[in-house]
Amino acid sequence: MSARVDRGNRAVLTLMGLVLTAGATAGLLLGAGVLGAARSGAPIVPERVRAFAASQPWLWWAVAAAGLLLALLALRWLLAQLSVDRVGRIELTRNARDGMTTLHSGALTDAVQQEVEGIRGVESASAAVVRPGAEHRLVLTVDLADYADVEHVRSRLEGETVAHVRQAVDDPGLPVDIELRPAARTPGRGLR
Repeated sequence: MSARVDRGNRAVLTLMGLVLTAGATAGLLLGAGVLGAARSGAPIVPERVRAFAASQPWLWWAVAAAGLLLALLALRWLLAQLSVDRVGRIELTRNARDGMTTLHSGALTDAVQQEVEGIRGVESASAAVVRPGAEHRLVLTVDLADYADVEHVRSRLEGETVAHVRQAVDDPGLPVDIELRPAARTPGRGLR
């Protein structure tokens, strides 16, 4: 998911949470009689509003249009959740006149993961090629063992793995994001 979608999610979910919390609080206060005992037993929709709605057939068309608009907005939000920045293929050809060369990003990430997992101190690795903007970027996450020499792992990644990736895609300036993190401890394995 992109950062733009993440920001939109936070804003929409915060707004929805505030509206629902305010409505629930008002309903609880009304039902408990805090706003008056007469109002706690009254119908939610006043008689005047119900009479107006019954006499105006266009009102229900407006309600249906608003519901449809809300459903379309929800569908757009759902589709935004499903979109990712991951890339399926990388075009290696700079000049189409000479032919086309395409690299499947899965082949590249599999090779990177195997190379990284061969480094002493690495328990597992995952790689992805993303395109958040105009250029491709390799995102590499490495889980380190307890005994890992972080400096050694980092120097191997920066000196060998990144160089191999950049050579494979023929892009010496390919951005590579590396996240080193400690491996999850298994239950029962404590510090000694």
